[in-house]
Formats: sequence, structure tokens, C-alpha cells
Amino acid sequence: MKSLTPADGPVDVTRFTLYSMIPGLDTYAVSKLDKKKPALKITIISIVALLVITGFLMYQMINDPELDSELNKEMRAEMVYEKYLPLTIFVIFGFLAIYLPIISYLVNRWAKEWNQKFEK
Repeated sequence: MKSLTPADGPVDVTRFTLYSMIPGLDTYAVSKLDKKKPALKITIISIVALLVITGFLMYQMINDPELDSELNKEMRAEMVYEKYLPLTIFVIFGFLAIYLPIISYLVNRWAKEWNQKFEK
């Protein structure tokens, strides 16, 4: 496995931008560009926002009057799948639709800045 130390020379901007869209490889790309701290801050803020929104959905589900305890388990499960599963999927895809372009743009910009250091 390659080390997660900064790159020794210029990097391929396109390849690193693609890496930023793949979980796991995004960490590799950011570490090679020596931008671990800013990327970690962005990731933590994004995950906290996702958890808050998901927690709000779960709170709505818990307090839903239609899901009272008089229903049997199969009916409750069907209601949850019909009502809250699409919302949860929407939240996850919405999160990815916002997070991935932002982190891709930043990695692209950081890779260009990294390459400028070696042009001098």
C-alpha cells in the first residue's frame, strides 16, 4: 500500500478529481495534496449535517400518530417503508449531490495549486 504522505511531484488533476468522488480514494487524493485538515473539516461538517437531518426524520417517524402501537408489526413496517424510506433515500442522495461536487471542486483546485508549486 502506498504511503499517505504528500506527493513528491506534480499530480494528474483529472485522476485526483475522479478519486475525490470515490470513498476511500478521496482520502488518498487529499493526503497526497497535503490538505488533510481542510478536507476533514468539510467532511465532519457534512456528516454532522446529514446526521441532524436523519435525526429529524427519525424524530418525525417516532412521533407519527399513524404508527401507533395498536398496529401489528407487519403493518407498521409497511407504513414506514412507504412513508419514510423514500424520504431517507432522498436525503442520502441529496447529501451526495451536494457533497461530491464540493469536494471534487476543492480537490481539483488543490491539485492545480499543488502542480503550480512545481512549475517554478
